[in-house]
Amino acid sequence: MTTQNKAWIEEYQKVVVNWGIEPDWVLMRYHQLVSQGPVLDLGMGNGRNALFFAELGHAVDCVDVSKTWVKKCQERAKAKNLQMTAYNVDLRSFEIPKRHYSLIIASKVLQFFIKSDIKALVEKMYHGLARRGLIYLQVFSLEEFEYYLKHKREIHLVEPNTYYVPKYKLHYHFYTKEEVLSLFPKLKVIHCVEGLESDLRFKKPRKEWIINFLGQRIR
Repeated sequence: MTTQNKAWIEEYQKVVVNWGIEPDWVLMRYHQLVSQGPVLDLGMGNGRNALFFAELGHAVDCVDVSKTWVKKCQERAKAKNLQMTAYNVDLRSFEIPKRHYSLIIASKVLQFFIKSDIKALVEKMYHGLARRGLIYLQVFSLEEFEYYLKHKREIHLVEPNTYYVPKYKLHYHFYTKEEVLSLFPKLKVIHCVEGLESDLRFKKPRKEWIINFLGQRIR
């Protein structure tokens, strides 16, 4: 076992014991590449990624439209005396300070917007990176459409690979690997893999076709 793999496993075990929740495996695998600066988690949900980096000593800002998740994350951070600030706001309205963050996370977030919103968010994320900063994405692959939406009773195609589901009042955009790579052409690609992964957050674990991307700003 390499030193890097050993460190990854140790961090994984620590965060599961402390929080009972699992960060994305790509972030655990590459966390040593993140310099000691602030971290931003966009659409942090239950805080599994945000709390992981706060536990590692980073000052963490996180954003979510859900008041419930924001409150829970604040409570968890306070209980551990961690540096974390949670904002209850729509991501499209959140202003990202320029050249500020060592890591910006958008895990299963950019799939819920139309292309014009995605373009605007991606631009803000890129300009928010400090030198050597990293951007991490996890999004639905186009392959996931077969499982996720194809059998819904009512869906509407609004743009190529983008659908609106009235029942949930949400848009769903499904990505190709080439599209993900095109979002941040100026970043050095550290990791970009498309595949079928297990999602263990639900009572009945399911497999999802997703794309994981990690890129680094060099200048």
